[in-house]
Amino acid sequence: MKSAFDAARILPESMTRSAKNWIFSPLAIVCGALLGFWIAQDAVTKIRAASEQDPPVPSRSGRLIDRPNPPGKSSSYWDGRKRPSIEDLLLGMPHERVLRFGSDDDYRRFLGSLSGSGVRLLGQMDRFRAARVGFDDLADLEGLLADNDQIEGNFLVSIPRLPDIEAQPGALPFGSATLEWLGITTDNSAWGEGIKIAILDTGVSPHAAFPEGIREIDLVTSEDPVPLHGHGTAVASQIIGRHGATPGVAPSAELLSIRIADQNGSSNSFLLAEGITRAVDEGAQIINISMGSYGDSALVRDAVQYAVAEGAVVVAAAGNEGLDRPAYPAALDEVLAVGAVDAAGEVLDFSNRGSTLDLTAPGFSLNAAWLDDEFVLFSGTSASAPIVSAALAAAASEFAPLPVESARGLVLDYLNAAGAPGDDPEYGRGVLDLGRVMNSETGGIYDGAVASNYYVGPTSEEPVGRLQVTVENRGTEMLPNSRLDVMMGESNFPLTIPSLRPGDTRVLTIPFNVPSRSDSIPIRSTLTVGGNIVDIKPSNDVLAGEIALAPQNPPNP
Repeated sequence: MKSAFDAARILPESMTRSAKNWIFSPLAIVCGALLGFWIAQDAVTKIRAASEQDPPVPSRSGRLIDRPNPPGKSSSYWDGRKRPSIEDLLLGMPHERVLRFGSDDDYRRFLGSLSGSGVRLLGQMDRFRAARVGFDDLADLEGLLADNDQIEGNFLVSIPRLPDIEAQPGALPFGSATLEWLGITTDNSAWGEGIKIAILDTGVSPHAAFPEGIREIDLVTSEDPVPLHGHGTAVASQIIGRHGATPGVAPSAELLSIRIADQNGSSNSFLLAEGITRAVDEGAQIINISMGSYGDSALVRDAVQYAVAEGAVVVAAAGNEGLDRPAYPAALDEVLAVGAVDAAGEVLDFSNRGSTLDLTAPGFSLNAAWLDDEFVLFSGTSASAPIVSAALAAAASEFAPLPVESARGLVLDYLNAAGAPGDDPEYGRGVLDLGRVMNSETGGIYDGAVASNYYVGPTSEEPVGRLQVTVENRGTEMLPNSRLDVMMGESNFPLTIPSLRPGDTRVLTIPFNVPSRSDSIPIRSTLTVGGNIVDIKPSNDVLAGEIALAPQNPPNP
């Protein structure tokens, strides 16, 4: 019997961080300092049929599997194949380069000079006068180049690494409850109709959860068939899943699968750029990229700009490395970068963050389709990105004729605030709430919410800590004067909140000294809406938890 890691292999040329004895090794430190370049695959663990929280219901052709990890194997092992070298990290694919030419004449001159040169043409993109070449001796390539020819590495692109989901105690799984969590309480079977979404990934396998006739463009397979990796199938199920175990957000969207990665989930920046361009030329309005790289490719940048200029929205996973910046192409300003939260709405430790992060969405133990009609639990920003892509398609179809770029703005306008006030490097602009988007034109909705309790520790300049409580009007009607009661330890702070218009937030700041010998303090913020109004979602009127406290630093004498 295959193991779970046979069904979902860890990319051999990738880094994982869950084993402490490896992450602090000299090789890991050197690699991180040089580029932190490679990434592997998203969390895929098998659904347990006896799950007490969320038992999935298979179709007649679908089957559930419960296969433990191999003895002695964790989410942090190399499967015996060669690790990437330092040269690989710096230059990308070994013995390959991507070339760009300033004119058509230069482009044709180079292509015509390849015969008998020892340089192999591996791909070309005429739109950008770009060529992907391979060689055994770099000198052979250098002899063909003119002074103004541009050259860059063909960077490794891969599905994000397997996050260590056991390293975050208390994280709440989604299972098959993603739609309800997103605020989808009505029939969504027609959502996405008329919208084409391109998935640039490892290919999509036929599955009992999918409609028939998904179109596939394969940029990987040449003469010999290349087996599929299940990552692309799991990504697709978040969008078009039509099965009780793995319901999709926009099941009527037209899906275009563009395969750019092999059976290990490995690709490169040239194939990524080619896939983006092909998606646009095939009429895709939304392009989902649940893959990433730490090489900043000029060719990928140009492909993204081409997509945006043609009216497409590019959505990409931020990455699962727990870094302070998203992977490329999510790091690009033109791309909608998506991080991951659990079912408690808490950002996940593995989710990359940073100033270019736009929003967060479900990304922890979601039911998903896999190869051979199997179902899996899917974790990572790779799961979050397609949920956002599907949300854009749903909004564009339900508010038709709404361009997808306008749907992008609509979705961003109705995010739920979270984390630090304003744009937050952990949550971006907020957390996806598709129910708010779909009800944005429905009157009579009263929904006040305590969005976050955020503690700012003392400094030498400001020796008193501050609790910032964000209150948000998530309904469609004005909220009259309300009351906020904040319990910090044994102390209660009653506050009055003036009227809030729909979509408005209010940040209330409470200065307080850190109790002596305290590492944390319980916080409970309770919102009471005035005017005898019935709040449709009283569950978000209260936000409680432990706030970690930074030690108080006395001011400098």
